[in-house]
Amino acid sequence: MLDITPAQQALILDLLQLRLPHVNALAFGSRVAGWPFGRGPKPYSDLDIALWGLRAEDAAALAHLRADLEESALPWRVDLSDACDLPAPLLELVERHGAQLQDKPSAHLNLPHQSPPEGTAPTIAS
Repeated sequence: MLDITPAQQALILDLLQLRLPHVNALAFGSRVAGWPFGRGPKPYSDLDIALWGLRAEDAAALAHLRADLEESALPWRVDLSDACDLPAPLLELVERHGAQLQDKPSAHLNLPHQSPPEGTAPTIAS
């Protein structure tokens, strides 16, 4: 569960779907209920989102998404991260405690409760 309004979540989902419809997105950090560090968000706390399934050709779309979020009516910053660039300990926390925003099986996110597709190794693809 996220500490954002339904309208804020809908805006983020709309922008994700518009710019990067093929990626898997998990929110993490203080705006996620049950995040192991912190005591919940302050009014100005940012929203962190990890993305799986980004491709080299997504650079322009990612830049547009960042600009869209920056120019939106959201009252706080949204930080987007390629999951492949996260340090392993943080990645484990995101996988365990993150809140699913956009679920795209083709992005190959294998959370602990999911099984990898038949005949593949459990990895997080870039």
